[in-house]
Amino acid sequence: MGNKATLTAYTFAHFSVDFSCFFILYAAVVPGLPLAWASFGFLLYSTLAFGLQVLIGAWIDRFPRLPAAPLGCVLLLAALPLVAFPWPAIVLAGLGNAFFHVGGGVDALAGANGKMARSGVFVSSGALGVSFGTLAGRSAGTLLWLPIVFTVLSLAVCVLAQRQPLYKKPFYAFFSTPAAIPAGAVVALCLVSIIIRAYGGGIIPLPWRSTAWLGLLPGVAACLGKAAGGFLADRFGARTVGVATLLCSIPLLCFGNSLPATALLGLFLFNINMPITLCAIAGVLPESPGLSFGLTTLGLLLGTVPLYLFARQTTALASTIAVLTAVSALCLLLAAPGRQNLALRSKTSRSTPWGNFATPGEANGKAVQLSRKREQGE
Repeated sequence: MGNKATLTAYTFAHFSVDFSCFFILYAAVVPGLPLAWASFGFLLYSTLAFGLQVLIGAWIDRFPRLPAAPLGCVLLLAALPLVAFPWPAIVLAGLGNAFFHVGGGVDALAGANGKMARSGVFVSSGALGVSFGTLAGRSAGTLLWLPIVFTVLSLAVCVLAQRQPLYKKPFYAFFSTPAAIPAGAVVALCLVSIIIRAYGGGIIPLPWRSTAWLGLLPGVAACLGKAAGGFLADRFGARTVGVATLLCSIPLLCFGNSLPATALLGLFLFNINMPITLCAIAGVLPESPGLSFGLTTLGLLLGTVPLYLFARQTTALASTIAVLTAVSALCLLLAAPGRQNLALRSKTSRSTPWGNFATPGEANGKAVQLSRKREQGE
């Protein structure tokens, strides 16, 4: 498969996997467990699905031939017949989700050639899968066949997409990097931004979601925002797009959240920075696409855990969302790359327990050399 074909395959599979996982959660966990245990079940699923990706990603960086995405689909396929048994279904679904996401995410980064659009397209379909899977899970008695079909199709396309290793070694990520900030600080700032986005997105009140179909619209807005984010960042610069869209989302989400049109526009803008933070981390961990993707999902987990453990704030909510979003924008202002030439990390990058870092000068120098060789047909 070529780059576009594998992107299509993994994007479809991403929708299907998240659809099936949330089908299981709402078909098995919600009706099958008391409220307190159901909440713990969701937390367990999130911990497995998001927390393990950093370990699986590091594993894939060492062994690119590992069929992570097909393995994830197999685990998920084993979970679906167990909707009557919540705990085994939760564990298998969480493990399957983790393996699939890293496999698909590594492909999105490895085939990007310095463009953020590919990662944005891949991550976008998951939001639709979550929304539609939730709706289907509440009608579990008649729709069990649907996630099974989706998962079988996903397994087939993932097997076809991964007939070769996810990437060849040595691998270097072609992403722009900010020149004035250490690589470790870029990772830390992006993680703070991701944690804030995960928590802030979970506390935004949307009182107009009164029907099942209206409940789908936030997922559609998030999907479109993530998909558009990569294209906009490639065209206008990641820093400009990330900061501007987050700041513009503040009044829409804080004061216009009671109206569907303004709230959906705010959610669209709020989600645009998803591929920006992912590719910014990948740019400073250029030889570790699996670890890069896993770190972003670890940030998502850290941001969502408080939603399960503590009562959601009801007072001064608008000001809280505004401050959190502004801090997230500040993180992107410091960590996201501007409109500059693609940066490629050099082989002289500094090895650390968390990956291989290189100075921006080394990265840009290597990128220029490679660009000249390509132009000369070498």
